[in-house]
Amino acid sequence: MSVNSGTKILRLKEEIDRELSKIDLSGISSELAQPMRFSLNAKAKRLRPILVLLVGENLGASRKNLMPTALAIEIMHTFTLVHDDIMDNDTIRRGQQTVHVKWNVNTAILTGDALMALAFRTLMQTKSERLDQIGTHFSQAMLEICDGQAFDLAYEKYDEIDLTDYLNMIARKTGRLLGLACQLAAIIADSSPKVVNNLYLFGLELGQAFQIQDDLLELTADQAEMGKSLGSDLTAGKKTFPIIMALNELPASQRADLLNFLKANAGNRQAIVQQLTKRGSIQQTEAMIARLFKNARERLHNMPDQLQSDLINLIELIAGRQS
Repeated sequence: MSVNSGTKILRLKEEIDRELSKIDLSGISSELAQPMRFSLNAKAKRLRPILVLLVGENLGASRKNLMPTALAIEIMHTFTLVHDDIMDNDTIRRGQQTVHVKWNVNTAILTGDALMALAFRTLMQTKSERLDQIGTHFSQAMLEICDGQAFDLAYEKYDEIDLTDYLNMIARKTGRLLGLACQLAAIIADSSPKVVNNLYLFGLELGQAFQIQDDLLELTADQAEMGKSLGSDLTAGKKTFPIIMALNELPASQRADLLNFLKANAGNRQAIVQQLTKRGSIQQTEAMIARLFKNARERLHNMPDQLQSDLINLIELIAGRQS
């Protein structure tokens, strides 16, 4: 990725940070406004709103028209994190205490609910003749994200998870919001249905790659760099991609032994990585990430040159991340 491309993405992130900090929370009690502001102002990648701006502007929409949708998607994402942290009992998110730890569970539930309402209020500031369509897609995405989270929780009880089922789950839980970012940006730019759909699928596959990358970083990254709790998935019995690959290679009689090993060594990620590397599942995970990034790139054929360039640069930035 070129220095200019990296600078462009950084400047978009900085602008999004500024706009989020200016969102009006007047009229909301300090008991609720404080944790809302705390969540919105946390250090974050802002990948989803950056996608809105990159896609929309390259297709001819103005930043002014795109910004409410970009902010709404980031606010929705923040809502999902607040509630996910309660369900996963995580203590660190975006380099700071989670809301339910800093305040309490009830406050965190209300904060998430309020952020969801704020997301819809912000979205309605979008100037578009297709606002009804935008609102419908936004609502549908919210439903699918909740559905994906429900599947994620259910899968904790399974000793074997079909790979297709897992990919479908993360397409809903993680990919859906990246797909939505690209989809709504293209709609605001009055793009053709074919372009809208291709960009939606691009975002979906980018999100799947991002999530599986997170699954790997959960095992290999430094917690300070990641800015969130690590190892909680192992403790909770979650089946992330590397673990699914290892389990699915085993006969049913041996799966319990591996699961017991993973739980017993939740605090020793090096031992787990060694075990999964020996079984080949770390390598299979890296191969799947590369394949999904490749699929996402191929969705960009026949898109405007600058859009292709900007999105490929973004893929390269994500592919090289360590947090």
